[in-house]
Amino acid sequence: MQAVYRIFQMIFGIIVSFAILYFLITYTGNYGKIQRELQRGEILKAFADEARSVYITGIPTNFTYFSKYDFSSCFLNAPEKGIPEIECQGTGAPKVPVDAPLLFLPGDKVYIGRDSLDYGWWTFSFAEAVPSTLFVFNPIDSTDDSWDIMKAVVEYLPDTSDEWSVVNVTFAFCDGPEIRYACGGRPCSKTDFLSILNSGYEGYSFSKCTANLAKGMRLVTTSVHCSEFFAESGACVSPPNSKGVGNTYLAGSGKAYVWKDPVDLVALVMGGSEKDEFGITMGEKIYKYKNSVQMRRMSLAAKVISMMSKLIAGKVSEESGCGPIYAGLSNALEKIPGKDYESILDMQNLNDGLNEAREVWQELAGRGCERVEYGI
Repeated sequence: MQAVYRIFQMIFGIIVSFAILYFLITYTGNYGKIQRELQRGEILKAFADEARSVYITGIPTNFTYFSKYDFSSCFLNAPEKGIPEIECQGTGAPKVPVDAPLLFLPGDKVYIGRDSLDYGWWTFSFAEAVPSTLFVFNPIDSTDDSWDIMKAVVEYLPDTSDEWSVVNVTFAFCDGPEIRYACGGRPCSKTDFLSILNSGYEGYSFSKCTANLAKGMRLVTTSVHCSEFFAESGACVSPPNSKGVGNTYLAGSGKAYVWKDPVDLVALVMGGSEKDEFGITMGEKIYKYKNSVQMRRMSLAAKVISMMSKLIAGKVSEESGCGPIYAGLSNALEKIPGKDYESILDMQNLNDGLNEAREVWQELAGRGCERVEYGI
């Protein structure tokens, strides 16, 4: 009987030991996972603070803490209401609010800089966070339109040629199976590549890109034959129509993404055609976020400045001749609604309104009516 009791004690002891061991292993694993996600959250918060600082001051910086963990699934999402947030799919990392407009492409190290679209009456400023990337251009139609599209994209991408930058954003051409480095056999800096593009396309001819693209390359094809059936890598951009609006296609998406300004193009080509587990490309994510934030801010700015212009129109002296111009600016801004656009017709109507408001503002500035005493 005593032997049986000892055996029972031994078995019970083993069970208890295994239970304790299982608890310790589970607890340690869960604790480690919680710690990692907390650290991810702190890194994302630090990144959001850096982006805000760059947005406010205009002073660029490098952010290197992404190298500690895998942030490749992270992207910015702008809900209809509330502050945009960074989301990281497939991880337990918390969503982190980012209140500064930011075009974000994940990478171990990213360069954060600021740029802006100037409408005269209002400026849309935004920050860009970009890892080392080689943008490869394939202008199948070597025309003024193709060259203008490439210049529009390059002008709104960061210049990382400063010695302190830890990121290299560079540029090259693709011609058939060959990546053509146009700067002494090396990738071009932003300044050097723009110099080539500004010199014109005479002497340049390109065939369809068939080169193998390494990780960190983004292919940008420009052609009048772009369509939803575009199957190559990257983005295919068609020239704008007479209203300044065109379509861009991402490989394998089967969709047409309407662009009305150069930053629409930058969003699409920066993100590219690589898809997440839900079949959504990073290019589409950045493009939708950019337009949602831009249109929300543009709508608010148009309403405020329209009301200010209407008030000023009734107060300035008749001799100045500024009253009717301010009234015209108010009327033009009232035509700019606040919504995301997804069709060529919608984008054309928006561009018509923006062009009208820009022309009235230029008249306002030309007459000196924008002086401080008038309130704008």
